[in-house]
Amino acid sequence: MHFAVGMCGGAAVMAVPCLILRRGWRHIPLAMTLGGIWAVIPDSPRLWREDFTSLPFAATLGAKDFELWLHSIGDLFFFHRSLDAQPKEFALLGLVMIIGLYNLSLIGMLWQNRRARHRLVRHHVQAHHQTPTANLTASPRSGNPAAHSNSATDPPSAPDSPPVIGRIGSG
Repeated sequence: MHFAVGMCGGAAVMAVPCLILRRGWRHIPLAMTLGGIWAVIPDSPRLWREDFTSLPFAATLGAKDFELWLHSIGDLFFFHRSLDAQPKEFALLGLVMIIGLYNLSLIGMLWQNRRARHRLVRHHVQAHHQTPTANLTASPRSGNPAAHSNSATDPPSAPDSPPVIGRIGSG
């Protein structure tokens, strides 16, 4: 449950600059992960003391007084002390929250990506409709003396060949 609450805190902290700047939404999952790790730091000395006893600095990092000090300031770690005071363990609820938050952030990033793509397409369509079409319709072969041709910018084509829409490859 600690990790899930830390994820909520990290997301809330990151959402503020994202709302102000109106960008950077893709960083929210990273902030959620870092918030979750921050929330479980007070329990890390026990991990060093019980599981990684043969590693260097295990005695220092797993010291009982260090763990007690971290637990004394536990609410700095996204309400760690308050969650430890709960009468029941909510591990399954925490797991559901973790999965739900990551999926919610994934859906949000996909939605932002779709909005950006649609905005880009709409911008290109508007730019295409705003260009003057007089120079595009008049060609030097049409017999229009007002249309001028610049051989440096016009693509080479045979007189009776169909127009080239796009090319595939380097040739």
